[in-house]
Amino acid sequence: MAKAKNNVPPPVTPAPVTPILSGIKIEQPDYTLYLQIPDSLLECRCSFVPQGEGAVLTVEELLETLKEYAALEMIDQSACEDFVASANAGRQLLNVLLVSGAPPVAGKDGYFQLTATATSVVQSDDDDLAIVDMYRVQTFVNVVTGDEIGRIVPAVQGTPGINVRGEQIFPLPCKELSYTLGKHINLDRESGILSAASIGRFCDLRGEFSVEEEFIVKGDVDFNVGIIDFKGFVEVRGDVLDNFDIKATKGLTVRGNIGVCNIVSDGDITFCGIDGQDTGSIVCGGTLRAHHIHSTNIECAGDVIVEAEIHDCTIKTLGRIIVNKDTISGGSYIAQGGIEASKLGSRSARHTTLLVGVDYNYVEELKHLLGQLTATQAEIGEARSLEEITELRKRAAILSERISTIRGKTVAAANAKINVKKMLHENVKMVLGDVTSTMQEEKNGPITIIENISAGGVRFIPMTSMDLKAADIERAFILEQKLSKNRGTGDSNSGK
Repeated sequence: MAKAKNNVPPPVTPAPVTPILSGIKIEQPDYTLYLQIPDSLLECRCSFVPQGEGAVLTVEELLETLKEYAALEMIDQSACEDFVASANAGRQLLNVLLVSGAPPVAGKDGYFQLTATATSVVQSDDDDLAIVDMYRVQTFVNVVTGDEIGRIVPAVQGTPGINVRGEQIFPLPCKELSYTLGKHINLDRESGILSAASIGRFCDLRGEFSVEEEFIVKGDVDFNVGIIDFKGFVEVRGDVLDNFDIKATKGLTVRGNIGVCNIVSDGDITFCGIDGQDTGSIVCGGTLRAHHIHSTNIECAGDVIVEAEIHDCTIKTLGRIIVNKDTISGGSYIAQGGIEASKLGSRSARHTTLLVGVDYNYVEELKHLLGQLTATQAEIGEARSLEEITELRKRAAILSERISTIRGKTVAAANAKINVKKMLHENVKMVLGDVTSTMQEEKNGPITIIENISAGGVRFIPMTSMDLKAADIERAFILEQKLSKNRGTGDSNSGK
């Protein structure tokens, strides 16, 4: 390399450039430079290998070399000065960053953000510490009209970068969310908010958003379907297996049988049969219809209508219990609207309890109050002072008033009446109004059983329609008795 004369640097002579696999090789008599520039053109790194001693490289030479591959404004001047100072000290330098670009900042595609809270959530497989519920395999997002479901978030485009040549690097374009609006759903275009236009389950099926009012299971409710918690109507075209509970707000139809599980609906419930084995339960807000029911606890706001038989159940309803073909046998039954069956009890005299004409919500309270009243009356009989007797009588009066209030809460549906089409077996306990009667022997139907208010006990009369109220029948009997008595008095007077 030529020496500087009179402190004037000689002109820079372009160095021969030899591309190599590891970068660009620039050979000079006293040193060799290697430039590493990746395909992304986002940086340039320089290596220096000295071949002799003394000052061998200037900043100007280095800049001229770099300017062949990078824009001047992208070169780090300070880094170049440090590089030259180290090189002139005779050091070997490896992969020193001298030129830096800036990568583009990626944007984000448009997406749907769910804001509604799921009623039933499937446990994530990523959580190794969680106890996985094998019966819960679907996430249900239940909504009612007006509920916010989620938001369509628009795409955000990225920011361009710049390479070592000073050229812009553009990020990949971001796409808006592709979607369609299905049934019962509203979209505010300005805010991107999705809201429910009906009660049901929010569904996102391959980008189609909808609120489904019906949930149809084409086969059995099993481990492929899981527990169902649906704010709408559910139809099951197969069976419901043990432990797969169903909650269906608008109603439930099961074409097959129901196993040991808990069923809840605010609407009507229809199924073929159930054997709850004393652990299954049904809460029905409408009418319940079935072919047969065994060993199940049922609470119903409407009628319980069964085609074949009911065995060993606990059923409480504000409507009627009707069994069309066969029997009600074993268990306990409270029906505000009355009970009708072909047979009641069994030949083996299985204990069966029937309570009609009352609201089951007050039965337990009424039992408690009657027990307290009986105990208070016993205390009155044993009391020894007038003061004690007075206090006990006050307590008895309060209890009697509460009992009268509960019994006075009659509704149009109340009907203290039992119909038996064919056979009333022994050991059937019947509670009608204030009367409790347990059958000691069989009695053939068809008969209607009501309370005998005038004479006490119960009346067994030819069977009447369930639409005819027991209170109306009893009033007719009392009126007939009065008329008969008046006719008898008149005949006696005319004979004098």
